[in-house]
Amino acid sequence: MPPAAHDECSAPAGFTPRVLRGPFFGGRTVFTGSEGHTDHFMVRITGDDCNLLGITHGGVIATLADVFIVGFIAGQLTADARMVTSSLSVDYLGPSTADDWLIGRIHAHRIGRRLCVASGEFRVGDRTVALIRANCARLPDTGRPDTSASDS
Repeated sequence: MPPAAHDECSAPAGFTPRVLRGPFFGGRTVFTGSEGHTDHFMVRITGDDCNLLGITHGGVIATLADVFIVGFIAGQLTADARMVTSSLSVDYLGPSTADDWLIGRIHAHRIGRRLCVASGEFRVGDRTVALIRANCARLPDTGRPDTSASDS
């Protein structure tokens, strides 16, 4: 069990807070390993993440899997690299509930010119909650034209 944080935005020992951007979890604080170790991370499950049964909604688990795996792969690439998730799978093995610390670890299997593959797991304490895996397709540099120039 990770050391308890004073509140949702306090970093547990050995982790660095990171605020997510985007439409799904924008503004939410998650925690990645210190000193750029994005292969392990933590997030606190809230009541808003849970369904009517009181367990973390599968869509929340899948979205967090996508966010963390793609973030991990992006950390292995140059800053200008572009990619999209081409496949995501989640095997749900057990529940998590509000106030649980969801702890994740990711391992890269392939970081290639066209395809990147990584997998990992989410745990709560000593229980595995989900196995996660994603393939990311790297997009070619589009050589976007300078739109500030006119056609004349």
